[in-house]
Amino acid sequence: MAILLVLYAVLVNISPFSATYSVQIDGSTTTVYVADNLAKWAIGYMNVSSYDPRNVGAVGMLFVFPQNSTYCFWMKNTRIPLKIIWVSGQRVTYWAYGRPMDTRSVCGYGDKVLELDPRFEVPKVVKVGEQRPLHGSVGFIFVTGN
Repeated sequence: MAILLVLYAVLVNISPFSATYSVQIDGSTTTVYVADNLAKWAIGYMNVSSYDPRNVGAVGMLFVFPQNSTYCFWMKNTRIPLKIIWVSGQRVTYWAYGRPMDTRSVCGYGDKVLELDPRFEVPKVVKVGEQRPLHGSVGFIFVTGN
């Protein structure tokens, strides 16, 4: 049982689909998944075929970095198109269109990057709200007993 608990804790820390943020995009509140550590930054939307694989109403993913800097993204192993939006504070600094499976890097400046379904308009202001953990996020069923 202890091994399952440790495995659960590790997987929660590497799954970018283990928590969501409420985000205001140009004043309209929506839900996005959150990538807030090195493992989640590396995984992102790789190998999924939906903007909302957990069916929680998410429309994208927010990458939260420790400071403003230049961050580069690529679409290798990403099957869905993305609008990639760099944000510094609350202001959008740059955006690019990410094509599925593209290995070319696109770079921009900010302390956050918002990946959205390309049908969204490019916002001017992005305000991050509260983070919500998703319980049972890694899909394990714990069995107790003999």
